[in-house]
Amino acid sequence: MTAKSIQVSKATPDDAARFAPLIAGLIRATGPVSYDYQFGGGGLLERMVAASWTVPDTLFAASAATLATDGDELLGLELGFAGPNFYVFKDNLVALAGDLIAQGVVSFEELKGLAERAEQASYLNAHVPEDVYYLHALSTPERHRGKGGGRQLLQAAITRAKADGYRELQLDVLADNPAVGFYQANGLRILTETRSPDLSRDHAFPSEYRMAVAL
Repeated sequence: MTAKSIQVSKATPDDAARFAPLIAGLIRATGPVSYDYQFGGGGLLERMVAASWTVPDTLFAASAATLATDGDELLGLELGFAGPNFYVFKDNLVALAGDLIAQGVVSFEELKGLAERAEQASYLNAHVPEDVYYLHALSTPERHRGKGGGRQLLQAAITRAKADGYRELQLDVLADNPAVGFYQANGLRILTETRSPDLSRDHAFPSEYRMAVAL
């Protein structure tokens, strides 16, 4: 594998189907303590990501995904969209709840607990402005880290966001994530640091950074 052999492109329907089983793990890897707290155990994160992946304009939809691949290997995932869509897509995912409960995919109790914990965790995230591209997730499989897929995905997102007229690319990342150094090395700076005393004390949450790069 070389940098030249890595292909970066929007997820096609075939890509979405082929790599679907890997997506929840990549999402979780961006902030395990946060996702584990919000979604708990029992595979709820996997079920919710799988449900969202196939529905455009929801929080984890393949329609918002860019992939780095080398042949049949998935080297990385970038999931991002216009800033205001973070809230729209989150609401659209919530709107799937009734059907998911009716289909037996999730239970009412699971979603009630998720909603309560997600609200608590949401205070760690600064407001996402209207004129930015929001990078919701950038993740590479552990065995492919350091091979250039993540860097190419980030640079592609920056280039695309600039061409689309956004003021900045912004993202949220937990302060103890090694990706902080990666982002800084690629031109992003820390705008804010937020902390929840309750989540830090009871669930070992670190602070959360909002990072950005001007376009």
